[in-house]
Amino acid sequence: MKSTRLLRLAALIVCAAIPTLATSASRKVKLSAAGKKALDQLVAQTQAENKLPGFALAVSSIDEQLYASAGGYKTFGVPSSGRVTPESVFWICSMTKLVTSIAGLQLIEQGKIRFDDLVTKYIPQFKEIVVLEGLSNPTGPQPFHNTSTVPTVGQLFNHSSGLTYWTKDAVPFYGLSSGYTFKQGPTREATTKAFFRQIQEDYPGIPLVFEPGAAFNYGYSSDVLGIVVEKATGISLAEYSKQHIFDPLGLKSSFRLNAETNRKLIDLNFRNTNGSVSPWDNRAGLIQRYPEEVYLALGGIGVYSTLPDYATLLRHLLKLEAGTKVSKPILKQRTVKTLFTPTLGESASASLIQTLQYVDPFTDASNYEDANWSTAFALATKDWPGRRRAGTGFSNMKLTLKPGSGWAGTYYLIDPTTGIAVVGGSQVVPFPDEVVIKFYNKAEEIVYANLE
Repeated sequence: MKSTRLLRLAALIVCAAIPTLATSASRKVKLSAAGKKALDQLVAQTQAENKLPGFALAVSSIDEQLYASAGGYKTFGVPSSGRVTPESVFWICSMTKLVTSIAGLQLIEQGKIRFDDLVTKYIPQFKEIVVLEGLSNPTGPQPFHNTSTVPTVGQLFNHSSGLTYWTKDAVPFYGLSSGYTFKQGPTREATTKAFFRQIQEDYPGIPLVFEPGAAFNYGYSSDVLGIVVEKATGISLAEYSKQHIFDPLGLKSSFRLNAETNRKLIDLNFRNTNGSVSPWDNRAGLIQRYPEEVYLALGGIGVYSTLPDYATLLRHLLKLEAGTKVSKPILKQRTVKTLFTPTLGESASASLIQTLQYVDPFTDASNYEDANWSTAFALATKDWPGRRRAGTGFSNMKLTLKPGSGWAGTYYLIDPTTGIAVVGGSQVVPFPDEVVIKFYNKAEEIVYANLE
């Protein structure tokens, strides 16, 4: 079914073509000297404990970067590999989804795509879809039935499309799904077709885990949205994002590594069951990356960035939400406000809440009660004691929801009520990783306790 909430958001975005005056005052906040000292101590202590691979942290207000620091080495335990700095590059995995949503919202503003468009308007593979009747078989095909209900573009934005990463258990349990690890090439068109063959698996149509619009599931929705962007613009998502998101903000973030950024890339690591850290050593397949050509930019997982660069993107959104004048706005103010507007109905939000409570077992589960999803990220609908405020957008989601699974250890929050953003994390699998989450949670607590 079509979301009436998304259709109301579409009306607001269309109205955004009309110039608007600022409706929110700039939130002038600073991080106290005591707060900066406490964050420095957290970074120093985390590095001294030597339990977390290379990590970084960036904090921004609506006006400026408030803090940036890092610890550890590019290769865990190898000082000769070089220290991690705020300019080190992270594979930010699911934080990519915000970038893809921004690209899609730009096209919504321009009238090139619509929330209520059927995905078949852009992607013919969705003319054949099936709905799985549960996930009872951990190693093979699931029972299914045919459906004539096609997901909408709006359901790609809020992950109510029914698309999934997994129809059976991953092997190994922490591995990425096959839609991410297959060999790309020799062209973008051929790779796109291969992507849909991968996610279709052995079913007679693309498998969904529920009827479109019925629930929430974290799956390939953002990747498919990225392909919609490509179909609507005629260029790759990587090039579109560079031209319309990264370059206007002066960011070096990219779907493609080059020789320079690859040298700055933090190594991926593996957390053993005894808590120790080992090199990745090709334990499972990764997305196609330098020096190989990336033919299909994966809208759910594919961006590489420094954490201060990502904080700059969040700061830009805070400015736009508040109505602050900027030289190169990437979205209209009213569109940005929809980023902080819930889109899921009661049954869909219930499945989201259950997911959030699973992927972050180290936070009080009550904080996630009544959480929702906008067109880009999860939303806190109430204040968290000593932490984020109601209306905060955040990413605590990872790629898989099987026990012990997930990728790759970076987090963000964007709080328009307080006027701050926090980005932090490491590069360690599998998820949820207790050391990473507790480091980020402690950093968030310090920030909120020391704002002035």
